[in-house]
Amino acid sequence: LTFARLGWKCHFVDPMDPENFRKALTPRCKAIFIEALANPGGIVLDTRAIADIAHGAGIPLIVDNTMATPYLLRPFEHGADIITHSTTKFLAGHGNSLGGAIVESGKFDWLRTPKTFSLTQPEP
Repeated sequence: LTFARLGWKCHFVDPMDPENFRKALTPRCKAIFIEALANPGGIVLDTRAIADIAHGAGIPLIVDNTMATPYLLRPFEHGADIITHSTTKFLAGHGNSLGGAIVESGKFDWLRTPKTFSLTQPEP
């Protein structure tokens, strides 16, 4: 599936100012997705501020922590709800296979908002 087939749209913002995430929110927004250590620029974001904006809107913050790894940054401690990792890069330490990991914090109330229905209810 692709975003277009699901009817989703992606809005890119300048991540250096967390308020840009708030400005980009729409009523259809289902999550905010960031890279903990943005590639290729190495930009370090204010994850806590962005998490507060996401939670204020009733949506989860998803953090790609591939570049930072859990050794350098633990996004759950800064408000993230879901963390993704490409295990192919730093976690596994090799390039001979593909893999990934998705970890959920257990803190987000998925039933609180209908925006996350596809994660909490059956779909036809």
